[in-house]
Amino acid sequence: MGWWFLFGILAAIVANILDRAVFDTTFVSAIVGLGLFLPGLSVAIRRLHDTDHSGWWVLFGIIPIVGWIVLLIFYLRQSDAGENRFGPPPVAVPAA
Repeated sequence: MGWWFLFGILAAIVANILDRAVFDTTFVSAIVGLGLFLPGLSVAIRRLHDTDHSGWWVLFGIIPIVGWIVLLIFYLRQSDAGENRFGPPPVAVPAA
């Protein structure tokens, strides 16, 4: 999720620079935001699945402050070491 977040921030910076320097509108930023919305949602749901939570928890982000804090805690938790109800872990953990 970290690399995706970095990519989104860099894309937003480039879009804002293009908006201000070339177009003097927010057209490029809007297109980039719409283009990154569904992949970002997919990454967030995958991260919730890695921590053994349903993807529906992403809707908890609609609640200001409390929802954001709960989702941040879920996103920052370590992934389950073994299989969970959503499948195998994304990164193979060496045996102890």
